[in-house]
Amino acid sequence: MTATRSWLAVLLAGVALSIWQWNELREGPEHHDGHSHLHDERGKPARLYDWDAADVAQVILSTPQAQITMDREPGGWRSPSATDFDVAGFVKLFSQLRSERQLTPVAGQPYGLSPPHLRIALRDTQGNALALMDVGDLAPDGFSRYVQVPGEPSMRMVPDYHVREPLAKTRLLNDRPTRAP
Repeated sequence: MTATRSWLAVLLAGVALSIWQWNELREGPEHHDGHSHLHDERGKPARLYDWDAADVAQVILSTPQAQITMDREPGGWRSPSATDFDVAGFVKLFSQLRSERQLTPVAGQPYGLSPPHLRIALRDTQGNALALMDVGDLAPDGFSRYVQVPGEPSMRMVPDYHVREPLAKTRLLNDRPTRAP
C-alpha cells in the first residue's frame, strides 16, 4: 500500500508542476519582476538581430576615449588601429548573438552603462545600422554582461564571450599613450 501512495504522490506532484509551468508560459514578463526569457521556435534563446554576417560592411567600436572603425573591402577587412582583431570572426559570432534575459533597470544599480564600457555599431553597405549596442559590466553570474540596445527601455543580458574580444581590443587602445601632433 505504501508504494501505491508514493506513486500517487509523484503523479500529483508532476501534474501540479505541469500546471505551474503552463501558467508561467502563459504570463508575460510583467508578471516576473521585469525578467523574461525570449526563445525561438526550437526553445533556444532568440537571436537579438536578424541579419547575416555577410550583410555587415562596417564595424565601429567606441569607448569614451577612442574609436576603432573597420571596413569590409574586396580583399577582406581593413582595420588600421586593431590589426590583430579578427573582425570576420567577431561579425560571424555577433550575428548569432542571443539575448539570455531582458530586465527592467533598477535606479541606482551599477550596470556599467553610464557611460558604457563599449558601444558596438555594425552597418551595412548603405550605412544603415544592423546592430547598435552599449556594453556594460559583467553580471554577478560571471558569464553574462549587461547591455543596452539604444531606444529600448529594458536592459538585456548577453553571453560575455560575444563581446569579450572587442572589449579587450578597445581597452588596449585606450591604454596606449596618445602622441602629440
